[in-house]
Amino acid sequence: MRKVAIVLTMICLVGGLMAQTITPIANVQDTTGSGSDASVLEGQIVTIEGIITAESWAFGNSYYFVQDDFALWSGIKVYDSGRGNAYGDSVRITATVAEYYGVTELTTVTEYVKLDSGKVVEPMLVTTGEIGTDGANAEAYECCLVKIVDVNITNNDAGFGQWLVSDGSGDVMVDDAADYYFNPTEYTEVTSITGVLEYSYNDHKILPRLAYDIVEAGDFTRFQAVQQVRYSDLIKTFDDAESDVSYFDGDTVTMTGIVTMPTGLSYAGAGIKFIFADPKGGPWSALLSYNEDSTAYPTLLEGDVIEMTGYIGEYTTAVANMTEFWITSPIQITNIGQPLPPVDTIATGDLRLPVTAEQWGNVMVAVKDAIVTDVLDGGYEMFKIDDGSGGVHVDDDSDSLYGYIDPPLGSMFESVKGWIYHHYGAYADSTAYKLCPLYVEDLVLGAGPPMLTNVGRNPGVPKSTDAVTVEVEVTTNDVVSAATIQYSVDGGAYQEVVMSSTDQVVFTGDIPVQAEGSWVEYFLKVTDSQDQSSLMPADTSVKKYGYVVRDGAHSIADIQYSPWGIADSPFNGYEVSVTGIVTGDTAMLGNYGAYAIQDEAAPWSGIFLFDVSETLVRGDEVQVWGTVEEQNPDWTFKWGNNTMILVDSIEVLSQGNVEPTPLMLTTGELPSTGIESEPYEGVLVKVSNAQVSAINSYDWSLDDGSGPCLLDDDASFLTWFDTLSIGTVLDGITGIYTYSFGTYKIEVRDMADVGPVVGIADEIITTPLQYKLSQNFPNPFNPETRIYFEIPKNEHVQIIVYNLLGYKVRTITNQPYTPGHYVLNWDGRNQAGQQVASGAYILRMKAGNYIDYKKMMLIR
Repeated sequence: MRKVAIVLTMICLVGGLMAQTITPIANVQDTTGSGSDASVLEGQIVTIEGIITAESWAFGNSYYFVQDDFALWSGIKVYDSGRGNAYGDSVRITATVAEYYGVTELTTVTEYVKLDSGKVVEPMLVTTGEIGTDGANAEAYECCLVKIVDVNITNNDAGFGQWLVSDGSGDVMVDDAADYYFNPTEYTEVTSITGVLEYSYNDHKILPRLAYDIVEAGDFTRFQAVQQVRYSDLIKTFDDAESDVSYFDGDTVTMTGIVTMPTGLSYAGAGIKFIFADPKGGPWSALLSYNEDSTAYPTLLEGDVIEMTGYIGEYTTAVANMTEFWITSPIQITNIGQPLPPVDTIATGDLRLPVTAEQWGNVMVAVKDAIVTDVLDGGYEMFKIDDGSGGVHVDDDSDSLYGYIDPPLGSMFESVKGWIYHHYGAYADSTAYKLCPLYVEDLVLGAGPPMLTNVGRNPGVPKSTDAVTVEVEVTTNDVVSAATIQYSVDGGAYQEVVMSSTDQVVFTGDIPVQAEGSWVEYFLKVTDSQDQSSLMPADTSVKKYGYVVRDGAHSIADIQYSPWGIADSPFNGYEVSVTGIVTGDTAMLGNYGAYAIQDEAAPWSGIFLFDVSETLVRGDEVQVWGTVEEQNPDWTFKWGNNTMILVDSIEVLSQGNVEPTPLMLTTGELPSTGIESEPYEGVLVKVSNAQVSAINSYDWSLDDGSGPCLLDDDASFLTWFDTLSIGTVLDGITGIYTYSFGTYKIEVRDMADVGPVVGIADEIITTPLQYKLSQNFPNPFNPETRIYFEIPKNEHVQIIVYNLLGYKVRTITNQPYTPGHYVLNWDGRNQAGQQVASGAYILRMKAGNYIDYKKMMLIR
């Protein structure tokens, strides 16, 4: 490596208004002849330029070191928290010179400018005696990057993680301010130590920055020295997908360790692989070794102690780089049956991104109390688990997992143990790191309350001659003591049906035959022998299951009507047939991808149709066969929470029919959010004598004095509205009431739906008239919910989610808004993009002096 010369320059500030003098660090540090250890510039503000020799990440992001020359007095400590800089950054810093218990440092940084990156400062070779406490050059080398070689450990435990070494010229202390993963009690000699020299607690001491800075004496290289990379390089990995490469890449080393994954157990194609590790375990402590020749390795079993020589390489798949060991000579087994390294328990969220996951590469770890959030059928991983900190994929790399049956969605694992495989996947969706169990026994299902999944009924659309068989899958490590259906007919008292099972997994029970036209609603309750119970749906105060008994055709209201807070159709997921008149024709299809039909002029009587290939026109009477769906994945944002039918087939029965008469409503009866809007979803509605009370980003607000409703502006002909202004009164507005992009609104179909302008109101209604944070919807929710608020004037709005302990989870918005109604989305993730755990959260809004709170409930 080359030595670095720092050229001191005069820097002109932007605009040329004044000059900024760069002070050499030696002018701050050099106390030669001053008769004092204090800087002659103490208390003064200076500007320096130099290179980061020890980044803040190594020291808890609290301080860092800068050097501007390869010479005495050229280094300085900068006490500056939260900077997050990188080794090799060239920086300009303006700060105050201070003395802190004998250390000259810069504090109160007022300017920090990164000038360049990737610079290298070579350490200055020194003796232990000259830099040790009271050494001749200790003060001069203070805060400089130094290196000592061929030293003996003279005291392997000097207290507080410190130890002493000497090259024969005197002792110098080594401190563990950074994680360098070296245990001095295991060695008597060290080949070299590199680090910055600091003074604290009356001693000068070397601060190694990471494992790479200590080269141990003897035949073997430490795992951590090979594996550990700087935190700043892990951050860069997000962008360049290569900065996580080992600093030993291409070097030949000899290592000894204990086998944690035996040969022949995990997939290696036509080759062979195993993992060996530092017996102490911990971060950066393991390596995988692969060979394309399956005969190259002896049979290696867990607990074997081995010695091997080879070179370090990187196995690259897409964005992932996994450090591996490639042998150049035969492996020697030196012991067998030794205890395996301790297994650290970590969070699933620690395995999502390089800054926290890379340190666990190839290491055996365990996660606790994690829930299955996705079953990954057809891929190379089995399922996804989440302990509330973010999900990670579980990989079936081990041959012993062949035939393992994935647990159902929602199952809880008490523990999953495995090694961390860094291959394929992507950082964008946190799938580059996988947890790989070795044995079925490493997957321990939890013994919490029973988990209920895959609820269904048969028939899904019952007649008056049908008993209805309800089925549920139950996952538990305990014994189910009771499984029941709780059902009610036409709002009467709840009755109980006992469910039975032949395998303690699938439980069934029959709701008795009910009369034509009966409304049946029900939920399930399962209890284990520890008296732990689970309900499905999980919160029956806002949702249950249900159906209307019909011998003939169902009305659209039968399909749409829901008395629950989460207004899902009682026939969601089941095939139905309905008849209605087309009210939203091909123009609507072109704009929204859907038709609308209605079978009477009443609430609950309209519904949307998707996947229709036929051309339909308003007035067509059609019979539709298809599946009821609440969430169309192809149109989640446009159509989330609309009840719709995914059409299998359709027949036009007649044409030219009169459309149902629009329901005459006040604007206040058509709020943009809330359960009270559900009856009008998909229905033709009309408001009269309403004035334009607000012009919003994507819609208009109309108000007839009873409260505002929204008018959509998606139709191209509505550019006519651009000629209107707040206060314009319209004789009437007709349209289909639609839920789209988070709010309910009137969807005008053509200009015939737009009544004439009848004037400008004498008293202009402006909306909204208040600051308001509405309750999120749905609530409880999973996986996402919408947040509604309104403001009456220009304000900077902050909306933040907190947990019940008061810790900030996610900032939803923090920016200026103009007057209007707004809807935002929270996907149940924290600021780092990780899924948060089930539970209660606080939603807080601040707009000007207005502050309000709402409680939200996430149920996964």
